[in-house]
Amino acid sequence: MPLLLTFLTASLPFVAKIAVLALGLQGYIAQSLYKVFQVLVPVFWRKKEGRRGLALFWPIAEPIPHLRTWLLATVAALLLSGNAIVAAPLMLPLWNIRPETIRAGFDARFSVSSGGAVAVVLFLSCVNSAIEELHFRAWLDPALSRSLGNVLGILISALAFGCMHGLIFYGIPGIALTPLFLIIGALTLAGVCWSMLTRMRGGIHAAWWSHACADTILMLWGLKWLEYL
Repeated sequence: MPLLLTFLTASLPFVAKIAVLALGLQGYIAQSLYKVFQVLVPVFWRKKEGRRGLALFWPIAEPIPHLRTWLLATVAALLLSGNAIVAAPLMLPLWNIRPETIRAGFDARFSVSSGGAVAVVLFLSCVNSAIEELHFRAWLDPALSRSLGNVLGILISALAFGCMHGLIFYGIPGIALTPLFLIIGALTLAGVCWSMLTRMRGGIHAAWWSHACADTILMLWGLKWLEYL
């Protein structure tokens, strides 16, 4: 029953996101409603485990990582974001993906101005990366790993992380299924890397740092490519 309940509660953000897409709701707030469940689900489980206060929202009891862990997290962020930035100009023309088409899709779905886009990047880099690490690495990965073992725990939580982002890009004009699956695959790989970090001393903090750095680099590049900057 606990494993089934884990899967059911882990599905709630997906249900919320799919419902918003199905209803055709527009605007950044509507498109981000699923994040409420990404916070509430791990908080629910952490409360059941006896956590209180700030420990409900973040593993504050975990020690500060060693310097080498911080360095490894930084290198991982640079490799993940750097590879994506190098690969994008080579691969995007293969599917005739043009920045003006993608920007029009983002503008319609998220309804953000250039200034708003910069604000979204700041939020995603600092706050959203913490929300996703809380959900996928601090809660879902350990919950699955306890029942299914580390390999399946890492793979399933990383795949869930990738698929959640696939829904974010799903239906954007100009993004065909093949690049969408590549995005899911790349983010699944990132999820595996960050799950591996969490197995080190204080690794959840390093995973958040790595995630935030990668998001910042990628999204600043994206803003430039889409001509928001």
